[in-house]
Order: sequence, then structure tokens, then C-alpha cells
Amino acid sequence: MMMTPNAPALPAAGLPLFPRLCLTLVASTHEVEDRMGDLEESYVNALASLGPEVALRRYRRDIASSILAIAYRRLESLILLRFLDRGRLLVSMVVAAGAFALCCGTLAALVPPPWWAQAGLPIYPGQFRGFNPPDYPVCQAWTDYQGNNRMARDLYRRGVHVLPIATQDAVRSGAGRNLSVLLPRTAKVVAIYCGTARQSAPIEECSRGGCDAGAAPFIEDSAYANGRVLTLGMATRSTAAEDHVTGHFWVAWQDTNPSP
Repeated sequence: MMMTPNAPALPAAGLPLFPRLCLTLVASTHEVEDRMGDLEESYVNALASLGPEVALRRYRRDIASSILAIAYRRLESLILLRFLDRGRLLVSMVVAAGAFALCCGTLAALVPPPWWAQAGLPIYPGQFRGFNPPDYPVCQAWTDYQGNNRMARDLYRRGVHVLPIATQDAVRSGAGRNLSVLLPRTAKVVAIYCGTARQSAPIEECSRGGCDAGAAPFIEDSAYANGRVLTLGMATRSTAAEDHVTGHFWVAWQDTNPSP
């Protein structure tokens, strides 16, 4: 069973180090400890109530606000103490601006992409709510026992949307490839068909019993606050690397509340 990605938590080491270093450039030790405690507490509260994406944005905004506020107070002191020495004042301002730009750039580079972006989703789907029951056929045979084209019947039914998905890279032996797609909350999945292909060969049928290419599909259907996320996976058991096997899926779904 695949684990649903949890909301990203503030790392114990790494990410908090750079806000601390940035604050050290403009604040005293007492101010740094006091402000870092407030920042982390604010992040944890936002993470629980607003979600990881908003919490990260607020965390980075609060860091910048804290540095600017302390730097502004220090600048006022410099102006009062050195208003007759314009050269020293200019150097101090340039050094402070350079340090602030360096810290902001480092923070932006260290914040990892959110899990939904790493999964290939276009937007944040909201908080995880639970797993949807598999009340639709998954990776069934493309034809029925009478030889009729079951796949065409499900994919080209009236009112059905078809979303074709394929792995961008080859599925390596002993490893897997996951693909995530975001459907509306009102989407009802009709069926999911699966297939595999070697090199430039045509796509071959892949059913629940396995695939000719030595691959096995797996699917997870999850409900989120802003949508429905299908995670489609393809893993290999005995396929050689030179076979260059790719996984293919066709997701057929209907909108239970279509817009006029």
C-alpha cells in the first residue's frame, strides 16, 4: 500500500539555520532567539490550520519582515551616530543590503518544492481526507469473454472524459514509477485501463493478473479537500533495463455535477 504524502514539516536542521544566520547579521543574540521562537511557533500553527503551502509562504514572509524590521532599527541608529560620516554610512547600507539579498536567495533555494509539485500535480489539492473505495474496474482485460471491445465501450461512452497518462521514462527493473493526476471533487471514475510498451513497439494489454512486459500496475485513489488525486504506479519484476518498458494508463471519469 502506498503511503500518502504528509504535509511537509519544518526540518529540525537545515532550514531554520539560515533564518538564524540572517537574523544574526542584524540582531543581538537575545533578539535572534526570541524572534526564532516566534517564527517557529507561528509556522506550526499555520501548518495545522492552513496547510503546508500557506504555512511555508507565511514562514518566509515573516522571516523577511523580521530581518527588515531589525535592520531598519539598526539603520536608524547608524544614521543618528554617523550622519556626519556619509562614507561609513554608505558602506554599512551596502553591506546590509548585500547580506539581506544573500540570505533571501539562500532561503529560496533551500525550501524544497511541495509534495504535490514533486508528484506532478498542477495545484495544491488541499488537506488529505481519506481513501476513496475502488468502486470501478481497474486494469481489466481490454476485451470481454465474447470478444467485444470492453475498453472502447468504457472510454467512448457518452459524457465520459478520458485522461491518457504514460511514464516519461522507462520503468527500471526492481523499481517503480508513480504518476499522480488531479480530478475534480465531483469526478466519478468509470474505469482505469492499463498497458505497457517496449521501445517503439505498440502498447500491449496489461490486466490485473500482470503484464507481458513483466510489470505490475498499482493504483491509489485519495480524497483531498480541493480534489481527487489518483496515484498510478508501474513496477517491474523481471524486465531487463534494455527493454525500455513504459507504463500507460487511461483514466475514464464522469463529472457528477457538470457545469452548464
